[in-house]
Amino acid sequence: MKSAMRAILLIAVIGLGDLSAPGTALRAYAEPHPKILLLNSDASVEKYQVPQKEFCQAISFPVNVVDLGEKKWRLPEIEELVYDEDPDLIYCIGSKAFLMVHTFAGKTPLVFSSVVNWLRLPVTKRTYGVSNELHAGMEMMLFRYIFPSLHKIGVLYSTQYTGEWFQQAQEQARQMELTLVGKEVSGGDNVLEKLQTMQHKIDAFWLIPDPTLLTDKGQLINILKMCNAQKIPVFSYHEAFVKFGVLLAVSVDTPTIGRQAAGIATQLLSGEKPDEPVQCPAGSYIILNLKKVQEYDLPYNEEALDSVNTLIQ
Repeated sequence: MKSAMRAILLIAVIGLGDLSAPGTALRAYAEPHPKILLLNSDASVEKYQVPQKEFCQAISFPVNVVDLGEKKWRLPEIEELVYDEDPDLIYCIGSKAFLMVHTFAGKTPLVFSSVVNWLRLPVTKRTYGVSNELHAGMEMMLFRYIFPSLHKIGVLYSTQYTGEWFQQAQEQARQMELTLVGKEVSGGDNVLEKLQTMQHKIDAFWLIPDPTLLTDKGQLINILKMCNAQKIPVFSYHEAFVKFGVLLAVSVDTPTIGRQAAGIATQLLSGEKPDEPVQCPAGSYIILNLKKVQEYDLPYNEEALDSVNTLIQ
C-alpha cells in the first residue's frame, strides 16, 4: 500500500513539473549524468596531479578517478574497468594512461593531456586533447619581443613528427620578419653534425620536442654544450632544461591544461565537436636565464621582462 502511494506521489510530482516547465522533471529522471572515467598515469607526479584537480573542479559532472601509479595495472584489468564503467568519455592524463586504454575505448571519445610529442599517439577520429606544445607563432612573437636583435633561428626537425609543424612555423616566422633555418633529421642521423652545419648561420637555436632529436639526456647535454661553446642562445619548451643551459624556456601552464580539457569534455558530452580536435595550450609559463644572457652579452628588451614568470640571475 505504501509502495503504491509513493508511486502515485511520484507521478503527481512529475505532473506538477510539467505544468511549470514542460518536460523538465521527466528529463531529470530519464537522463542521468554522463559518466566520465579519468585515468591518471601517476597522480603522485605534480604535472599530472594538477590537471586532474583542475579538471575535476571545472567539470560539472561526476568523475571516476583511477590512479594508474598506485599499483601495476595490467591491460586485462584496464579492459575490465572500461567494460564495467561503460563511460561516456575517458580523460587520460599522460601517455601511459592513453596507451593502456585506447584499444578498449571503442566508440567512446578519448580526451588526453600532459603528453609530450602527442603525434606519436595512435589517434583516431574520436581522439581529442590538449597538446603539450604551445602555438609556434606565439613563441616566436615572444622571442622577437625579448630579443629584437635575433633574426635567424635554427631548428632541427623530423619529417615523421614535426615536418608539417616546421612548414607552418616557417610561414609564421616570415610574417614576423624572422627566418627559421631548418635541418631535417631522421633515425640514425648524427644530430650534432646536423647542428654543426648550421651553427654559423643562426642567431639562436630552438630546441623543439621531437623524439627523433632528443633520444636521451646525453643527447640534450651534447646539443647544449655545442651551442654554449659558440655562445648560441637556446630556446626550449621545458623548464627543466634551464639547469642544463637553456637560455629561455616557454612551457605549458599546467593548471590551464586541466581546465581546457574540461572544456573539451563538456563540448563532447553536449553533442558538439571542438573546432580543433587537438588544441594548443591556452596558457604558458616563461623562464629566462638572465645570467646566461649576460654571459653571452646578448642585447634584450628590458620592458619585456615584465612578461617573464621567473628570472634566473
